[in-house]
This record gives sequence, C-alpha cells and structure tokens, in this order.
Amino acid sequence: MTAGRGFRVNWEILSVVILLTLMVVQMVLIARLKSATMDEQNHITRGVTYLRTGDLRLGHAHPPLINLIGALPLLPDRNLVLPLDDPSWHTSNLDLFAREFLWKVNPNSHSIVFRARLPIIALTLLLGVIVYAWGRELYGRSAGLLGLTLLAFDPNVLAHGSLATNDMGLACFVTLSAYTFWRWLRWPTWSRAVVATLALGLAQASKFSAIFLIPALSVTALIHWLLMPAEKRRPRTALHLLGWLALIGVAAALTLWAVYGFKLGPLSDQELTVPASAYFNELQKIIEQIRTGHPTFLLGSYSTTGWWYYFPVAFAVKTPLPTVLLVVASLIYAWRRRAWQQGLPLLIPVAIYFGFSMIGSFNIGYRHLLPAVAILLIFTGQLGQIRWQIKSKPAWAGAVLLIWLVIGTWSTFPHYLAYFNEIAGGPDGGYRVLVDSNLDWGQDLIGLKDYMNREGIESVKLSYFGSAYPEAYGIAYEPLPGYPRHTWPYNSTPQVLSSPVPGVYAISVTNLQGALFPKHDLYAWFRARKPDAIIGHSIYIYRLK
Repeated sequence: MTAGRGFRVNWEILSVVILLTLMVVQMVLIARLKSATMDEQNHITRGVTYLRTGDLRLGHAHPPLINLIGALPLLPDRNLVLPLDDPSWHTSNLDLFAREFLWKVNPNSHSIVFRARLPIIALTLLLGVIVYAWGRELYGRSAGLLGLTLLAFDPNVLAHGSLATNDMGLACFVTLSAYTFWRWLRWPTWSRAVVATLALGLAQASKFSAIFLIPALSVTALIHWLLMPAEKRRPRTALHLLGWLALIGVAAALTLWAVYGFKLGPLSDQELTVPASAYFNELQKIIEQIRTGHPTFLLGSYSTTGWWYYFPVAFAVKTPLPTVLLVVASLIYAWRRRAWQQGLPLLIPVAIYFGFSMIGSFNIGYRHLLPAVAILLIFTGQLGQIRWQIKSKPAWAGAVLLIWLVIGTWSTFPHYLAYFNEIAGGPDGGYRVLVDSNLDWGQDLIGLKDYMNREGIESVKLSYFGSAYPEAYGIAYEPLPGYPRHTWPYNSTPQVLSSPVPGVYAISVTNLQGALFPKHDLYAWFRARKPDAIIGHSIYIYRLK
C-alpha cells in the first residue's frame, strides 16, 4: 500500500509539472509572437527608472511592486539608456518619457519588452502552484489538480500572464494573501501570521484594487468566528482575533512602506507628512479617475460611466464556456452536499471583489476580474472529489468539458488576448460585445508585418490602437486617426475616411468601433464592409482598388 501511495504521489507531481510546463511554453511563445500592448511601455519604464534611480516621480496609477519585479531582467543591461535629460523626466510625464525610453533612445525595444515579460510568466506559474496547493489542502489532491488544469488552459490567464503588466501579478499575490490568511485562521501561529502579513503587504503593493482584501479578509475572519463551536465563540476569543487582525494589518502596512523605500512625504495639497505618501497620493488620483469614469464600449453601446452589468457580461463571454459550466456545477455540488462552510474562504473574496467591480464605473477590461477568477477556479476544483466510475454520468460530463476546454483554448493560440467563447461567436464575434484590452490592445503589429511580407505590401494606411511605434516593428505606414497617437480633429469625418482612396487599410478593431473616439462613427464606412483579412482578430485589413 505504501508503494501504491508513493506511486500516486509521483504521478501527482508529474501531472503538476506537465501542466506548469504547458503554461510556460505557451506564455513564452506568446511573449515572443505579440507586440507591446497599450500599457506595457509605461509599466516597464516605471520599473526600470525606480530600480535605477530610486525616484518615484513616474509612479502614476499603480503601486510599483509588479513593475519592479518585471524590470529585474533589465537591471544588468548596462547598454540600456534612461533619457533623464529629456523634459518629460523633469515634468514627470510618464507617457512621453516611456515613449522616449522604449521607442527612441533604445534600439532593442522588442528585446526589452520580451525580457520584462519573463518575470510575469514566473508569477503566473507561482499562481498555478498556489491554486494547486490551496485546492489540494482544502478539497484533496484531485481537486488541486482540477483547479490547476482549469487555470493552465484559461486563455485569459495565459494571455495576461505573457504581458509586462500588473494584472497577473495582482492575481498571484491576492490569491497568496487569501490562502495564507486562511491557513493562519485554521491554526493561528506566529509563523503563519508573518507569512500572511507579507502576502497581504505584497498584494497591496501590486495594485490599488487589492484594497478589497481588507473587507474581504475581515468578513472571512468574522464568519470564521461565528462558525466556531459555541464553547469557543466567546467575547474573549473575538478580542483575541481582533488583536491578531490589527497586528497583521499594521505589519502589512510596513511591508507596503518597505516597497516604497521607507520614504516619507507630504500628502497632496497638505502639509501632513506620512509614510509612503506616493501610495496615498496616487490612490487619491485613481479614486478620482474611477469617479469620473472612462470611455467604454459594451454590446454596441458607448458610455463614460459604465454599466453595473459590464463585468458579469465580460465574465460570461470571455470565460471559456466549459469553465462557466463547471463553475455552475461546483455551486450546485456544494449546495447539495451542504458544504458551503468549507468553501466560504474562497467565495467571500470572490463575492466582495465582484461586488466592488459592479458598483464601479471603471469598465475597461476582463483582466480586472483575474484575481477573483483565480480563486473561483480553486472552488470549482472541488468537483475533483467526484469519484471516476465508468457508469458515472457526472464524471463523463466533466471529462467532455475538460476536453472541450483544451481544444477551445488551443484552437485560439497564440491569440489568447482576443479569446471569446461561443456565446459571443468566438474571437471573430467578440468585437460586437467588447473591445479595448478584452480583444485589441495593440498586440498584433508583428502579425501585421508578417502579413505585409507575405502579401508583398510595402506600406499600409494604419489606424493603430496602442502605444507602440509601428516603425519599431518594421512597418511602413501612412497614419490614419488612431489612439492614443495620431489623433485627429473629431468635429468632422476626414475625407480620407468618408471617401477612402485606393490602398491597403489596416484598422485596429477598437478604433473601428470608435470606442474611445468622441465621434464613434469615424470608421463607419469601413465598419459596414467585410474585411479582406483579419490579423490576430484585432486588426482588420481592407484592400481598396
């Protein structure tokens, strides 16, 4: 029996290694095949400048931890030039400084982007290990493997795990924080408290949205106390728990301050000096940004204040349909087994995160759901507890769904950023539902260049949605109205768009839908026509004679 048990353990480890290997191979290939996306230039630049100078003047919109991690492979490169004499550095203009750094003064931009993506791939693999470990500890080894499988074949995870942004880093540290906090609640020792503290601090230093963990973990602790046996559920126990929570919160704040170099500074428009003032000043800006909203597209409609149902729709059409069905099945399974208590440490953070996302007005992408999705996959992994039997219909249904998931994901490779499930009509139908980082984030310049080479096209008329410089990828082009570069007066439709001259037009689908343009019908003439080719589901080609 010991030998048999040992054999199963080896098989289990082998399965984990295979799944993680499949993840890393796909993500490395995607990192090589896809051009820099909209936000990457800023994330990379912030990380490099903070590591090299210790100056946080470019610290706009996000805490710096993930940017610092992403920039680590670039730190030994002494040939990398920081244009610190450029006016954009002195005016703290991140957009202009990032353009100068990545596309002008350094000739190897493609290599810079690829190297900065590697640590994010590593963080995504760490997330896979956490998903497996928590699922195994909570529900058993089969559950851990099922949760990891769902993560390993999630196209959204693989897409954003290949980019030098902070979304997957946030998902990793949020999941780690929730996991280590759960372990501490089960057995509150000093060592587990220290680990939970570090994880919570790292999550807060990853992205401002990690603030949701404060109410989420507090509610988790409260419910844990309420579910204690009556003889243990006493005021003294509650005070003891509150003391631990306060200690963990203070220590986590110190971890966050450490990421900011233990610097003191004034709050905006105030004389009060506080630790990590850059964090609070940027938090104030992001709250204002959320309050004012952002141009958003959903189901053919446009808004700057968003819709409460934006993220439920995004989840429904961007999550693989087999995964959605398994999530529903796991909820039914827990209900019928009356096993809700076991899954509450997972469901509470997911519910609170989704709740916050639905009341906000900052509707710009499915990627913001990734922290909740990762934890939800652990909960879904509990279906692995169902014993496999030849005559078991649930087991066969689960096998069919997993095969569907694998085939559906791999059939989209390497265009995982543009993934949409069958509800939306697949990647080619997604543009009718969502755009921006859900589909078109500027990732297909390499694909466009390959198409031009195959077709013998010397130059295109390009409307590009992204911050990258097409010329850095060898693309000769005539600029059309785009975003954020090559903007145009929007009070009238340029003649070149209402009566286009012959040529090859390459139009990013976000621009085609006019999502971020005040004049949404800027490309209506093209939108009404079938494209001659589609590059990576995100750039539409029109060949006019």
